[in-house]
Amino acid sequence: MAGRRTSLVIGASSAGGLGEATARRLAAAGDAVIVAGRRMDPLERLADEIGGRALFCDLEDEGSIEALVAEAGPIRVAVNAAGTTLGQSILKIRREQIEAQWGMHVTANLLLLKHVGASMTTAGGGAIVLFSSVTARLAGPGLAAYASAKAGLDHLVRVAALEFGPLGIRVNAVAPGFSRTPMTESFLSNERFDTMYRRESALGALVTPDQVASAVEWLAAEDCFATGEIIHVSGGAQLCRLPRADEIRA
Repeated sequence: MAGRRTSLVIGASSAGGLGEATARRLAAAGDAVIVAGRRMDPLERLADEIGGRALFCDLEDEGSIEALVAEAGPIRVAVNAAGTTLGQSILKIRREQIEAQWGMHVTANLLLLKHVGASMTTAGGGAIVLFSSVTARLAGPGLAAYASAKAGLDHLVRVAALEFGPLGIRVNAVAPGFSRTPMTESFLSNERFDTMYRRESALGALVTPDQVASAVEWLAAEDCFATGEIIHVSGGAQLCRLPRADEIRA
């Protein structure tokens, strides 16, 4: 991997997912890509296909994050596409469900910034790209824990950009709209839901994983001068609304 920019992509183990598309995109652009996560078999297959490396990382364990950064060595780009989602009403939600969302989307990203930021500081700077969501901006039923955690992530990006700017590190996030991925296939495979979410976008379409990966590639580019930004990649869904509960149940 010597001589090429090294990029780390966490959360690339799902075929057809946003993280996998990002890893493939960065590799196609010439980066030496390290893919990381908990499911090693699909990560190793992906690494073989793109000429990269696969490393283990459990984002719920700070020691695992620290070990990943140390094993990865000097990196210029770090992307965290790992995540989980939850649909649960406020009246029925359990404390552990709330904490799981905040743990994954806020605490884990904060600890990742801590360790990646320290590594990039000694390596002369770099770019960090996190994954937010259009739901951080738009209110929808059942999204109290997930969406509020993503909104917290958005502000974390802004604070990190201020702290890391003098160190030569840019911090941004992409906020995808709804996309057909393994995480959303369970409901977007339903034609009624597919139509409903397409309608609530300016371009009348769902975003594709490769379109999201394209935005990540730009934010990671050496000549990109953006930091502290939340880039919506949703075909204008952030200008519309999320479906109401009665529409979803209909």
